[in-house]
Amino acid sequence: MKRLRVRLVLWVLIPMAVALALTTALSWRDARDNALLLQDRRLLASAEMMAEQVRWIDQALIADTPPAALRMLASRQHDRVYFQVLALPDELLAGWPDLSSIPVPADGEPSYGNVAYRGEMLRMVTITRRFYRNGQTTNVRVSVAQGLKSFSQFAANLWQPVLLQESALLTLTLVLMLIGLTFELKPLLKLRKDLQAREADDLTPLDTMQLHRELWPVVDTINQYVARLTRQHEIQKRFIADAAHQLRTPIALMSTQLDYASRLQSDGELREILASVRANARRLKDLVNQLLILSQAEASRDANLPREPASLLDLAHEVLVGLSVLADDKGIDLGLDADSVDVTIMTCPRLLHELLFNLVDNAVRYTPRGGHVTVYAGCADGQAILRVDDTGPGIAAELRSRVFERFSRGNMSDSGGFGLGLAIVGETAKVCRADIELTDGLQGKGLCVIVRLPFETSGSLPEIP
Repeated sequence: MKRLRVRLVLWVLIPMAVALALTTALSWRDARDNALLLQDRRLLASAEMMAEQVRWIDQALIADTPPAALRMLASRQHDRVYFQVLALPDELLAGWPDLSSIPVPADGEPSYGNVAYRGEMLRMVTITRRFYRNGQTTNVRVSVAQGLKSFSQFAANLWQPVLLQESALLTLTLVLMLIGLTFELKPLLKLRKDLQAREADDLTPLDTMQLHRELWPVVDTINQYVARLTRQHEIQKRFIADAAHQLRTPIALMSTQLDYASRLQSDGELREILASVRANARRLKDLVNQLLILSQAEASRDANLPREPASLLDLAHEVLVGLSVLADDKGIDLGLDADSVDVTIMTCPRLLHELLFNLVDNAVRYTPRGGHVTVYAGCADGQAILRVDDTGPGIAAELRSRVFERFSRGNMSDSGGFGLGLAIVGETAKVCRADIELTDGLQGKGLCVIVRLPFETSGSLPEIP
């Protein structure tokens, strides 16, 4: 049940129904007690009147039954009335001989109770009186019983008006609440209609002034989400535009070179053009691969990829082997720090490999011939650590906050890259829940990139040499 109006009605109706049930039960108890009190008083008055008519005549107790004593118990429900006047221990003076009585307390107070007689439940009162004659004491017990039809009718007459009043009050409250909800939910319904009438590209913030104050946080949250969508949309548009620009240049150059090659007669010049075309094709392939990797990293951010154990030391070896040819071509000393230790963490191995590969590739491309690029794997401060040090030109402090943007370069030197390597690093770091820090290299030269990862080892923490 997801309709707000129905849920609000139920939240009010159910407590009120429970309250009505409790009130009705209490009203019924009060009505029953009042009706029972009235019947008991009438029975007691009748019994006392019968007791007053008991007297001594010629050495014998005589009990007359006054008509008024029975008339006061008459009812429209025609309840049967039974009585018994008994001189104790067992001399019947008047009434029904088989009518059972209820015990009387020692203090002589009237005793009340329900008894079954001739297949009918009766309400009975029993009293005792003492009569004296010639120094002798005789106890006389008087019992009067009446059916319960008049009692039930009187209790219902007291209780039913209360039930009707409470039910009418509940109904009126429910109707007024529905009317109030209809008026109070109008701004929310209008907001829904306004959203439905919007164009697909209309991402303007929602107006909160027409809504209740309690709904402002919800609308503010929606506006914040829309703002994030807008920023993401702008990033995607800029990315597409930048990617189109980056792809257009090598494609146009290759087209021009092929047109020029088609008119050449010299084999030497043709081979030079073909070599240039192959270089541009490789460059174009690298760009497309990087764009695909970046897209996959962005898509993986919300994909909740499964975590698997990965050895940072093995990962570093794979990356170093993969980039060793490029480093040799540039005359760069590429290697693993001697202090590295093996650390196993739970992560996404494929994306972490892309992260480290792009960091080392970026360092090799920017480091001049004869330089050094060193990779460290280990742990510190309860976190797994990957560190890449190079002796390249470094990145100015004011540019470090922008180097993870697409097609952004940390310096103006021509490295043959596209400005996507660190963008891939930034996106994969988000998926791997890693923190990245850019600092100056050793002795203030080059660049040092530190990657801190959540530490989930399969065993104990290794000792740092």
